[in-house]
Amino acid sequence: MTTQLELRIATARRAATYVNQGYHCSEAVVKAVAPHVVRDWCPACLRSATGFAGGLGGTRMELCGALAGGVLVIGALFGRITLEDDALAQRLAAQFRERFIETFGMTQCAALRENVVNVDGGLGSCSELVERATMVLLSLLGEAGVQLKEESSE
Repeated sequence: MTTQLELRIATARRAATYVNQGYHCSEAVVKAVAPHVVRDWCPACLRSATGFAGGLGGTRMELCGALAGGVLVIGALFGRITLEDDALAQRLAAQFRERFIETFGMTQCAALRENVVNVDGGLGSCSELVERATMVLLSLLGEAGVQLKEESSE
């Protein structure tokens, strides 16, 4: 039986592979994670991540797509469908942001590319950032009781 840690690592690597295949960072996180944790996931939902690509519409001026993709997954899992309590989704989104900053030092796409990805000795590619961000997300979700499924239809 595969452990949750092994599933997290494989999922994070899959997210990096999606970036290398041409998916945007936001799409890669959603495509790698959501089918394994969101019960009513449908592949068409992936489209909701596209506009967050490249720091929002390719501008690189706003939040990193990997962070946005993770927040989309949190919303798909814990977001409200009525006007009832949204505290868990809000708390997890804030915690994901905090941990993202602890890991990378910032959230803006352009700044991350300049200071974390493309700097001498940096990560070298956004796929590495996406892989690490996905691990941060999956650790947080695990703490919230979310278990990855081994098999899913993407």
